[in-house]
Amino acid sequence: MKRVVVVALLVTVAAAPLDAQNGGGRLPRKWLVAGIGALVASAFATVYALSFEGDIGGCSGGACVIPASALGGAVVGFMIGSELDKLYSIRYRHAPPVTLRGRTLPLAVMPTDLAVRQRNVLVTGAEGLEVIRTGPALDRVGLRARGLRGIGPVTSDSVANVLLVGTPVGLYRFQLRGDDLGTLAFPGEISALATEDDRLALGLGPDLHLARLADSLLPVAEAIPEDARIVDLAWHGADRLWVLTEDRLAAYAADGNGTLTPLGAFPLPALGRRLALEDSVAYVATGSGGVYAVDVRDPANLLERGNWSGARFAYDVAVMDSTVYVAAGPEGLYLLRPGPDGFRAIGLSRSLGFVAAVASDGEALYVLDRSGVQLRRIPRTGGR
Repeated sequence: MKRVVVVALLVTVAAAPLDAQNGGGRLPRKWLVAGIGALVASAFATVYALSFEGDIGGCSGGACVIPASALGGAVVGFMIGSELDKLYSIRYRHAPPVTLRGRTLPLAVMPTDLAVRQRNVLVTGAEGLEVIRTGPALDRVGLRARGLRGIGPVTSDSVANVLLVGTPVGLYRFQLRGDDLGTLAFPGEISALATEDDRLALGLGPDLHLARLADSLLPVAEAIPEDARIVDLAWHGADRLWVLTEDRLAAYAADGNGTLTPLGAFPLPALGRRLALEDSVAYVATGSGGVYAVDVRDPANLLERGNWSGARFAYDVAVMDSTVYVAAGPEGLYLLRPGPDGFRAIGLSRSLGFVAAVASDGEALYVLDRSGVQLRRIPRTGGR
């Protein structure tokens, strides 16, 4: 009887259908845990039957207590496994699980955001700004801007040895290599920064400014007012500046004299947060609105190419090798494949912690794990 029960349970587990997700390679936990529960319960029942002498009636003999215990263990295991399957289904309802491998570096600051500029990863936090070299080694350069409160957007210029740090009270200038105290370079609430050669685009709330990097910042044109707060800026070559506000993505032409001419705009249905560019497409993270792909080949006629809102909240977005990476906070990091009909979710990595920000330098992806206080580098060839 014991052998019959064990064999039947093993056959039941082996014949259980595989989960449709993850390529059909995941055994549903309701069957797996049911089989484990039945085996454990029958093992205890066998020990009881062998050590119990006599027959007190009812289901006290081994021929009854072993199958009954196995059945009870299977039922309990099935219930527990069903809950695990439900949790798995909720977690991976939009994309199958993937594993991303790379190097991890513990951070010296409690991180809030990151930016990749030239050969540096700039990680901001309450304690200051940690500068880390890009590349497999993730070498630390040092901690800068210590003592500044409310550090926001940051950028750097390796050639000029300049580190620019935005705060609610102004833009501060530091040496990228060195430990000077820094100076106030531009007053006002800095909401976005972007550099191109010696030109610096600044967002001061709803106002767009353009300046030149020299021994001091030299404004080159009158401020251009936007209708909403500027949250991100990106140069697309030397003659095109993209401005992301909370309610639209706008394109400006820039000439050699520093004049900015509006070209066109795309109204956002949700609140704009971060911007990533690749060739002819702009990807915009919009929080609860997900990620939008905007065709930017004709700045005067910007067209939506797709929207993906599978994540509960899209904190940030980056693109590398035609794959779009979405920082989804506690959900992890989503991988999307853009196409002519919109986005296709190809994976979700939940092992990266609370993914608050993500950026790429073309050679690797840099992921900020806020809960683990870590920076993760995922090379383009070593991800999956």
